Amino acid sequence: MEWTNMMHFQQQLQKVMRSLLPLRKSLLTASECELLAHLYLQPEQNTPVLLSQSSGMKKEAVSRCLKSLYEKECIRKQRQETDERSYRLFITETGLAELKKGYESILQPFYDLWRSSSEDFEAFMYYADKLAAHIEKGQDRPRDHEVL
Repeated sequence: MEWTNMMHFQQQLQKVMRSLLPLRKSLLTASECELLAHLYLQPEQNTPVLLSQSSGMKKEAVSRCLKSLYEKECIRKQRQETDERSYRLFITETGLAELKKGYESILQPFYDLWRSSSEDFEAFMYYADKLAAHIEKGQDRPRDHEVL
């Protein structure tokens, strides 16, 4: 593919991504909402390492988000009995309420775009899901940094 075409697609993708940013501010950031959603939807994946692996976020970013979520009383920590350095995380009632508010704010642009272009949006999301799966598979392999 020509670099000019690739640049056009990159710009179009940026335009789509900007249109999907939340319009209203929430107490939670998008990353914090994502981690709370992981805790809610997959309660057994409730350690910082497992959250990092399941979300694809770096451990440092997960740690910052978890610190913020703890300070906002959205999660509680429970030390592991077998390893005092390790702990499990649980979503609190406050966290669940903030998750609901946060996702309403975060998902509104998605629903607006879906309502205005349902078939195209669904096809885009289908392929985005396939690309994300392809990226996840490739995380184990070293990347070739050749651009063109």
